[in-house]
Amino acid sequence: MQTYSPSPMRPVLDRGTFRHLKSVGVILALIGVLAILLPSVATLGAELLVAWMLTLWGALGLWFSWAIRSVPEGRYGFVAFGLLFLVGVAFDLFPVAGIAALTVLMILSFLMEGILSILFALRSSAHVSNWGWLVFSGLCSFAAGVVILFGWPWTASWTLGLMLGLNFLSTGLALVMLARRARVAN
Repeated sequence: MQTYSPSPMRPVLDRGTFRHLKSVGVILALIGVLAILLPSVATLGAELLVAWMLTLWGALGLWFSWAIRSVPEGRYGFVAFGLLFLVGVAFDLFPVAGIAALTVLMILSFLMEGILSILFALRSSAHVSNWGWLVFSGLCSFAAGVVILFGWPWTASWTLGLMLGLNFLSTGLALVMLARRARVAN
């Protein structure tokens, strides 16, 4: 008797999986369009989500630190989780400051990603024929960081929401196209 074992490189997916993948993609794309159309609302929503996550993480960490207070590491926990809790509460009470801080983190992320992508592309240019795409990606990331940096703090109220919207939209479209293409291949 011969049994079929699917290749680890090619998973077996049924029609329902593709339907779910497409549904998730459509929902993500719609959220992305809403965030692009209302970037200030999306920015505030993202900031409040981060603020409450930090507050809860800090509170739970303080509770954990209290539980292990008899060991020396408990003191470090109080300091670290206390700071997380205070940052979360500050972001909750002063959302404009939270938005500004998150925008600065986004600027730094874009600038670092751009520089690292360009450096990695140049390093791999001898081994990879299409390394120019990585340079292009790095230049785009770096340029986005510079544009946001030169517009900061005026761009802070909408930048995070717009970037989240673009991310949700591109991810959603990618999932829809993946599900569509995979259905054709089956």
